[in-house]
Amino acid sequence: MRKIFILCAAWCAGLALMLAACNKTGSLTYLGNGIPGSVTASSTKIVLDISKMTTTDTSVLFTIKNANFGYDAAIANELQFDSVGDNWAKPQSVTLNAGATTLSYTTYNLNALALKLGLHTNAAGQVLVRLKSTLSTITVFSDAVTLTVTPFSAASSVFVPGAYQGWNPASADSLVSETSNGIYTGVINFTGSDLGFKITTAKNWTAAYGQGSTAGTVSLSGGNLTAPGNGGYLLTLNTDLLTLTFTPQWSVIGDAAGGWSADSQMYLDKTNNTWYVTTKLKSDGTNTIKFRFKNDWGTNLGAGAGAGTLSSGGSNIIIPATAAGGDNYKITINPTGLTYTLLKI
Repeated sequence: MRKIFILCAAWCAGLALMLAACNKTGSLTYLGNGIPGSVTASSTKIVLDISKMTTTDTSVLFTIKNANFGYDAAIANELQFDSVGDNWAKPQSVTLNAGATTLSYTTYNLNALALKLGLHTNAAGQVLVRLKSTLSTITVFSDAVTLTVTPFSAASSVFVPGAYQGWNPASADSLVSETSNGIYTGVINFTGSDLGFKITTAKNWTAAYGQGSTAGTVSLSGGNLTAPGNGGYLLTLNTDLLTLTFTPQWSVIGDAAGGWSADSQMYLDKTNNTWYVTTKLKSDGTNTIKFRFKNDWGTNLGAGAGAGTLSSGGSNIIIPATAAGGDNYKITINPTGLTYTLLKI
């Protein structure tokens, strides 16, 4: 019995020593809450130079010091970037390679990051940078470093030649990426019975996006793309994901314009930012029309307080009596100025 007691006492003492060892630093294992690391920047006031847009310069070099979790282990590190006031709600994150202690940003990459965070071009704005370190289920964050960055405009374009304009890249309308982040948008007016088109990276046929392997995708080796129909559509091209979407814009609908179940898409006049369409209207003096956005009643315009005016969600616009087979009208709206015209032609 005495022997058993001695063995138990020894086992308990050993366990106590092991537990104590787990809280020691040095060569013994320690897994606490972790001590955050740190990040420093080679410069905290950066005016970006557009002449270095295409070079491999280093506009800023970040140096990190690893967090301390009490023992040597593979820590997952990220640099997080956010704008002042966002409170890290939607940070942009960059994962560092294992063992890396530095991360450099070129002028191009830092400019794109600053614009993505909402900084204005040619004006100094602030970007916060911190180190996020994770080991197992424990994550710690360093104190943030504040950079004052002045970005420049980095807009780039792709071009949309097609049947609607004679398949000429040199004179084709364009889609624009304000920050050169691979996402290009623009309204294209498609007309005629042939709705085919492609998207070129320059005003020539050197490289052109066509139809991808599945609906909604594009490929540099694909055949012609096809617009959903006549009218002005907002195109959104993502060259990273190789996707393309079409979003209808303003349209005319009503029992004077063929019924309440079919929209007649309007075209964008890019000179004065109005929308127009020439279509047949048929009315006995009581038939009506309205205008709606994205073929949806969530945003619609009807009659305003005065002649030729519009109001959000307003009443139907009455069309005067037409010939028995209807009359052709050019209809124009200004969704910003809330005005419209009906011109019989």
